Amino acid sequence: MTKKQNTIVFLIISTLANILLTLILLIALSLLAIAVLKDKTPAALPVVFIAALGLGILIYHKVLGIIIKKWNLEDKLDPLFVRKYNKKNS
Repeated sequence: MTKKQNTIVFLIISTLANILLTLILLIALSLLAIAVLKDKTPAALPVVFIAALGLGILIYHKVLGIIIKKWNLEDKLDPLFVRKYNKKNS
């Protein structure tokens, strides 16, 4: 497979993992809000949703950097994608 094909497969898998992670965070934070804010849960749901999205993005970004470095994917992925995770190129 070429670098572009590897990058596309990597992005598809990591995007699906990001969606799953965000859903898990949304459910966990919703359950936490229900347990803590029993009567005011509907008012807190927009905050819970934004917090789940933000945490999902932060965790996704950190985990991708770790995965790319741990399995040495810099030479297997398209350089445009790897550049932001590889501190040597900047």
